[in-house]
Amino acid sequence: MTNRKKSFLLFLSNAALFLFLILFHYAGIPIKIMSANPMSVLALLVALVMFSGETAGIIAGAVTGMILDSVSSTPVGFNTIVFTVISFVAVLISNYLFNRNIKSALILCLICSVIYFAARWLVGFAFEGDIAGSFNYLLRYAAGSALYTTLFVIPFFYIEKRLFSKFGTVR
Repeated sequence: MTNRKKSFLLFLSNAALFLFLILFHYAGIPIKIMSANPMSVLALLVALVMFSGETAGIIAGAVTGMILDSVSSTPVGFNTIVFTVISFVAVLISNYLFNRNIKSALILCLICSVIYFAARWLVGFAFEGDIAGSFNYLLRYAAGSALYTTLFVIPFFYIEKRLFSKFGTVR
């Protein structure tokens, strides 16, 4: 199989995974535990950027953010900006600081989840309404969701590791 065909199959399989997760997340299928609702797309993005190069990781974050902006209730452009920044940070950390193992994936996903939910809190809740409600969101929803999102990186790490070993080059 040629490198071009392998790259296309890698792209196609990852695109299918992302679209499935976005549809699953926004179709209203409940996977939340108490008030913690995971952002599984973020966990998949972290797993993807751990094995991809800088350009591909940042483009994946930007495109994922654009798709999420089209279906989410966050302010327009929020997910595009945040997912692009997160993928940039994650790809640099994974390529130059961390090893490519499950422990690093868990730590990196926790860092990225905290960044995402903190940014969401700052944009949507920190300066609106009462302070008690704002911190209630931060402690009850955002903290639990960040931890729950981190658990989703476990299967995605092994899926991406398998995909990149079969179709791409692990850098």
